Amino acid sequence: MKKDKKERKTLSFSKGFGKKSKTEPSKDPKKKIKLFSIRNKIFVSFLMPIIGLIIVGVVAYNRAEKGLSENYISSTTQTVEMAKEYIDQGCNYVNAETIKFCSNSDLQQLMLGLYANDQVSALNITSTVKTDINASIVANEFINAIHIVPKSNFNVISSKTTSTQTGFMNEYLDSMGADKYSIPRWVDNHAFLDERVNTSPDNYILANQIMAGNATYAVVIDVDAKAVKKFLDGLDLGADSVVGLVTEGGRELMSDNYGVLPEAEEGQYVFVGQDYYENSKGESSGVQEIHFADKDFYYIFSRSSVSGAAVCALVPISTVTGQAGSIRTLTYTIVIIATALALLIGLFIAAGIMGNMKRISGKLEEVAKGDLTVTVNAKGHDEFNDLAGSATHMVKNTKKLVNKVSDATIELENSAVKVGDVSRLIDEHSQEINESIDEINRGMERQSRHAQECVEKTDTLSNEIHEISQLVDEVEKMVNETELMIKEGMDIVRNLGQRAEETTDITKAVGESIDSLKEESAIINTFVSTISDIAEQTNLLSLNASIEAARAGEAGRGFAVVAEEIRKLADDSASAAAEIGRNVLNISSQTMKSVESANEAQNMVKLQSEAVVQATEVFKNMEERMANLVGGLKSIVDGIERADKERGETVSAVKRISEIIDETSQNAEAVHEVADRLLSNVEDLNSTADVLNERMGELKTEVSVFKIEKQN
Repeated sequence: MKKDKKERKTLSFSKGFGKKSKTEPSKDPKKKIKLFSIRNKIFVSFLMPIIGLIIVGVVAYNRAEKGLSENYISSTTQTVEMAKEYIDQGCNYVNAETIKFCSNSDLQQLMLGLYANDQVSALNITSTVKTDINASIVANEFINAIHIVPKSNFNVISSKTTSTQTGFMNEYLDSMGADKYSIPRWVDNHAFLDERVNTSPDNYILANQIMAGNATYAVVIDVDAKAVKKFLDGLDLGADSVVGLVTEGGRELMSDNYGVLPEAEEGQYVFVGQDYYENSKGESSGVQEIHFADKDFYYIFSRSSVSGAAVCALVPISTVTGQAGSIRTLTYTIVIIATALALLIGLFIAAGIMGNMKRISGKLEEVAKGDLTVTVNAKGHDEFNDLAGSATHMVKNTKKLVNKVSDATIELENSAVKVGDVSRLIDEHSQEINESIDEINRGMERQSRHAQECVEKTDTLSNEIHEISQLVDEVEKMVNETELMIKEGMDIVRNLGQRAEETTDITKAVGESIDSLKEESAIINTFVSTISDIAEQTNLLSLNASIEAARAGEAGRGFAVVAEEIRKLADDSASAAAEIGRNVLNISSQTMKSVESANEAQNMVKLQSEAVVQATEVFKNMEERMANLVGGLKSIVDGIERADKERGETVSAVKRISEIIDETSQNAEAVHEVADRLLSNVEDLNSTADVLNERMGELKTEVSVFKIEKQN
């Protein structure tokens, strides 16, 4: 039963101390490459806006190319249209001059023969007409020559010849395929007239001709090819662009830069006879993409409603998109430079962050292994530096805490050793008391037997006086021995009381040490709270950084990833603080159990003290009884001579002696029970001391994990 009780107490004290320390961190055999590392995320974050920039550049180039092409084509079309209008305006001036000469009344009268008899007036009219012709040619650069072709009975008036020629209007009309009452308004060639007035088609590109109202003559005004060519040469439609005027009859007048086309060097037409021109004859204006002379061109034309001629232009597509190409080159250059700079900046930032994180995590791994001598450092002046300072402060506080716990553990261990020593000493004295009580019991049994013999032989007391005298001597000796044993028992009890007082003092010291350990545990809880506050502040910092990163949009995604990693690091710190809190909670729980054990030991010592007091009282009673017994024996010795007379008194005395022996035996039995309880309490105290020593060993093992001094 006592053994079972001891085992139950041992189990109750060992509860909660069987957990293995978890200070050893798990180690990976190989560090794996992390696809979603902070460095890769920062690179991706920096590349995203660059990719967006590339997309914007490509879209901008495409739109710029399209816009520039449209604008360029629009402006070129407007230029061609203005050139056509300019030529039309010149042709209208020419047409006005033609009408002027056709409606000249003097000239009409002259051609009707009204001045046949007045040669002077006829010469004056002719001279005036020639003067007007020359004035018109000078005034209008588009006019190359003016011809007035009458019928055969009058002379031709022309700015190209001074010789007198008879009129040939009818023949000219026949050469033009016209009747005598109408003539084509605009032509690009009049070979019959050229031959008669000795002129060349190279001098003109168009000719405006009108028959006079009285059908007596026709006025032909040639449009100067050089003037038109000069105008065409002044048109700038872009590099390697060509422009020309194509008449309705198929004559082609090109600007000087048409030599850039290989076909032009071979004497081929640029427009006339080409499919793109022939297909556009029925249209007044338009723009087409064509392939000509191994190049891609925009074919732009505008046809005159006055003369039927068309201003045509070929503009290389490469010229139109050249400006967009420069934009593309500039865009690609900027994107490449921006990409290189972004990669360099991202690499620099990622290297700094990864370096600081490796430094901090490496130091924290050493702390997790129990090394409290490390100092956490970080490069730079950012949040990592503050985090490293907080981690260093945490390690220093933990180091102080471990020192205090270690000191308290040593003191508690010493107290436990003292409790064990005192418990063993009490156990030894308890065993001695039990042995003494056993001897007293055996003596009491002998006294009881002897008393019974005295009762039985009282009748023969007078005959055996000598034997009684010897028996009294023996009883006296036994009483003396018993008295000595009682004195020894009193001394042992006194020593036991002193030991009990010492045990009480030691138990109080153990209680004080445990109270000190509770205070240190409270300090640990304070540090754990400080660590938790640091983790909460770090989480708050991470949250603020995430908010700012969200405000920054795409440009802030890298900082959002950094903020997320800081939050994870804060969570790890909080987890470590929680683990320390749980260890402190276990220490506090064991401390409370140690307090209960110490209180129970103190109660046991108190019970021992009470038992010692009771034993002292019992021994005092025994001493008094022994004194009475000695007095009785002396009375027996003195009354031996009166034994016969006083047998009744002797019998009574013997009965009293028997009662005293019984009472003494009962008291001795009570003392034996008290001694047994004391021994049981001592066993419990020994068990408590053993458990306390075992727990102190476990606590030392837990504390020894931490390294608080640097090794040389």
